[in-house]
Amino acid sequence: MCKAANAMTYHISLVAMPLFALMVSGCAGKPVIQTQVVEKPVAVLCQVETPAECKSAYAVDRISAKDDSLTINRALRAEIEERWACEIKLLAAVKGCNSLPLKESDHE
Repeated sequence: MCKAANAMTYHISLVAMPLFALMVSGCAGKPVIQTQVVEKPVAVLCQVETPAECKSAYAVDRISAKDDSLTINRALRAEIEERWACEIKLLAAVKGCNSLPLKESDHE
């Protein structure tokens, strides 16, 4: 019986050794690396400089009450144009700050 047990152990070891070698070599294989891109909106502080058109002194500030009506009228029209240019630049800056790169509907 001892001889039969040794023979059986020998046959089991012949089958088990290659199986064990395959299992161990599977662990030593190259790892699988997967890259995922996760897009998540992030709040960013918006810093906008005051445009050059938005200055503290406009055309009306340079005239006096003693000037004639034509000069005052020209200064008022010039100020309207200056303030209009300033408003366009400021509205563009606010629109740029408020626009999000990723909308909530696209995120879900």
